[in-house]
Amino acid sequence: MTETCQNTLFDFRNQVAFVTGSTRGLGYEIAQGLAQAGAKVIVHGRDECSAQAASRKLEALGLATDWVAFDLDDREACQRAFEQIRDSHQRLDILVNNASIRMRRRLQDIDAMELEAITRTNILSTIEISRAAVSLMKLNHYGRIITISSIAGQIVRFGDFIYPVTKQALNTVTRSLAVEFGRDGILSNAIAPGTFATQFNQALIENPDNIAKMQERNPLQRWGNPVEIVGPVLFLASAAASYVNGQVLAVDGGFSISF
Repeated sequence: MTETCQNTLFDFRNQVAFVTGSTRGLGYEIAQGLAQAGAKVIVHGRDECSAQAASRKLEALGLATDWVAFDLDDREACQRAFEQIRDSHQRLDILVNNASIRMRRRLQDIDAMELEAITRTNILSTIEISRAAVSLMKLNHYGRIITISSIAGQIVRFGDFIYPVTKQALNTVTRSLAVEFGRDGILSNAIAPGTFATQFNQALIENPDNIAKMQERNPLQRWGNPVEIVGPVLFLASAAASYVNGQVLAVDGGFSISF
């Protein structure tokens, strides 16, 4: 009898993953993709209703999920959530820092409180969540941190001042985590999505001028389908990426390299 060789590089069974901002959009697709690959996925939303609804939607597909709800800027609530993860699952293998906020405005049109809010949510909250995740990952000397950055961290559009600043900061956070915790078996990488057809971008998608610009600028001449973010996440979370650390992977159809 010939033995069947099985590739286990992308087998996430017995792993626990936590995806922030995973009740819709790219976050939901990432949560579903990890669950379909065998991971127990913890869904996160700002409120209980949305987090529960997303978790139940995945469970209806026969996938293993759990959920937590807290505001990213609430440090105490964040800490309680990670205590809940520790008590319920005794481990955390994968963290996907997906949640963020965006304000498409010129600098002169953003007040000081709004600047502080987006900086706190996109940068400081990501750092705090990563720190809490590392504490759990260290228990098994293993972890994967994947931060969803943006090609906006490299190329900036007029009238969108602060979001690119925060995304470039996340690229540096990614590298700092990689350097500091690689010795603990914890790898940190980022994904920089380009233009994806999410609900958040619906108004842009429907604008005829943007369609023309997309066809001119993007070599693939189309918006990304949200499900196309899943493969890159699975790669960076998998054993196949065991020597990939501190990198930023653009997933944009070539948008950021087309002049």
